[in-house]
Amino acid sequence: MNLRLDRDLLQLLELIRESASDTRVYLVGGAIRDLLLGRSAKDLDFVQAHGSIQLAKAVSRRLKGAMYTLDDVRNSARVILRQGEQDEQILDFTSFIGENLEEDLRQRDFTINAMALDLDTSEQLIDPLGGESDLKDGQLRLCGPDSLTSDPLRVLRGVRLISSYNLRYGLEITEAMRVAIKKLGLVSGERIRDELFKCLAVSNFEATLTLLSEFGILDQLRLLVFGVDPVEPQLQRQSNKLFAPLTGLKDTLLALEEKGKSLLTLVPEEKHLIAYQAMLEEPLQGGRKRRYLLLLCSLLLHIHPLFGEDKKGAVELAPGMFSEQVAQAFLTGQKEKVYFQAVSDGFLKLAALSASRPGKLDYYRFFRDFGAYGLDSALLAMVEIQTHGQRFQFSPEILREVFYTWFEEQSQIVNPPRLVDGNQLQRELSIGPGSQVGNLLEAIREQQVLGNINTAAEAIAFARNEIRRKV
Repeated sequence: MNLRLDRDLLQLLELIRESASDTRVYLVGGAIRDLLLGRSAKDLDFVQAHGSIQLAKAVSRRLKGAMYTLDDVRNSARVILRQGEQDEQILDFTSFIGENLEEDLRQRDFTINAMALDLDTSEQLIDPLGGESDLKDGQLRLCGPDSLTSDPLRVLRGVRLISSYNLRYGLEITEAMRVAIKKLGLVSGERIRDELFKCLAVSNFEATLTLLSEFGILDQLRLLVFGVDPVEPQLQRQSNKLFAPLTGLKDTLLALEEKGKSLLTLVPEEKHLIAYQAMLEEPLQGGRKRRYLLLLCSLLLHIHPLFGEDKKGAVELAPGMFSEQVAQAFLTGQKEKVYFQAVSDGFLKLAALSASRPGKLDYYRFFRDFGAYGLDSALLAMVEIQTHGQRFQFSPEILREVFYTWFEEQSQIVNPPRLVDGNQLQRELSIGPGSQVGNLLEAIREQQVLGNINTAAEAIAFARNEIRRKV
């Protein structure tokens, strides 16, 4: 296998070497692995004996990147080039773990991630653990007996590597994974969150789910988020039921991305599909796209005790508590917390609406409460229908109506124009500020949805009658 360094990468490596003064710098880790496979290496990791933060500052100045310190103890720092742009690139700079490069490499996770290049002699691969041979053979091996227990998050990274590169692994890996993952609770929530998002982005999603179950990761996530102690391998027995809606959602999102036909029963208009696709691509917080938040939400919903085997004894899902548990476990931001609550609550609401005959007012209230996130609830519900979920019963007609209403009836149902504001009501009706004003404004909007109010004069007359009626 040959390293393939393009001109842009060679120029970047030369600039970093020049910026390092008299200290040798090494390119290490996943970038070497990908370059050996002929893939592009977007994010780069560099190590050196000392001076890594100073090097990061120097590189940041020369390339006009954003720089910040990651860990003062390990003297690690990050430089982000072209931040926020399509070709954003991350450069991490860290000091050795141990006395020298070989000690540093031996304390990494897997041999295929334990290779390096000396920027002074970039044509020669440094490979003390045989990572190149393992990569050629498609084999995943640990760097050492403590590779996983020293950082249990590496179990998730191993899942991603196996799925992404179709690697083989032996019983040693399986046993080490199952032991190390029991210490997942010692890892910071944001690190778990970020690695989970990387797993969700892997194209070989069904294999990823199988590994998450096989290595006991789903059980540990259930414990971490919901406090359910994995006394016995419950999720292993439920894996088929669990995988169906998750792979169904992933396939649906992929079809949506490729403008496939699987969503046409739910969203028949191509312009609506395109618009919804754009919504799912929006980063909600921290650069995390809504489509992956939806996948994570689905995963967590389906490992919630609500979806346990015992239907009679199933725990009820409280969306507020659900979102709070997720936020505490993964240190999500406020926007993401709102998202998880809205999608889970909308999911339950759609099950309730499916048992009735909703009218315009029901759809107005649905979007008033959940906004555009209600579309994601409808997508989850549709996947439950397609994968024969039995916990809830959903009406395909109502789910289609949700999408149609959002895209075609914004001004009529979703967000009717405000005919009057609170100040006008206070002046016209001689009332003071307070909840009464808000209640009147909401009542007016509901009458607009029903077609009973169309002008400001009608809105004020209605409000006046409401006050008289309640006196």
